[in-house]
Amino acid sequence: MNDQAMPEHLEPPPRYAPPGKGGGAPKQCGSGPGVASIICALLVMPSMMVTIVPTMFVALFTRPDTGSNGREWMANFVFLSLPVALGLLAMILGFFALNRAPRRSSGWSAGIAGLIVVPAEFIIFFFPSIQRGQFDVFY
Repeated sequence: MNDQAMPEHLEPPPRYAPPGKGGGAPKQCGSGPGVASIICALLVMPSMMVTIVPTMFVALFTRPDTGSNGREWMANFVFLSLPVALGLLAMILGFFALNRAPRRSSGWSAGIAGLIVVPAEFIIFFFPSIQRGQFDVFY
């Protein structure tokens, strides 16, 4: 038996490919969820423009002529359905990027940016209606 030969399964894997074979820097984990978090966060406001037409139809068909019928919440539900889903997805992906990416990497920074944009949009667009005490979008 040859004592100087190391078994193949104990050799550490190479970090880079041999010269001329491609390779490069190792892939950073977490940058994908961070970028997806920013994209979802930025799509929250345009998604409100997409849901405005179905919301108008729901408001038209669910509002009574006089009084209240208890279905006024349906227009708000349709209007906020897609933006809330995108905002939650942005938050989840942002937390995932924070947990997966190394600190101060590009994925970590993108996750932080996604986590900042969603609450900022909420404060800018919904805080005035909360201050007035009116939670209904169409009154």
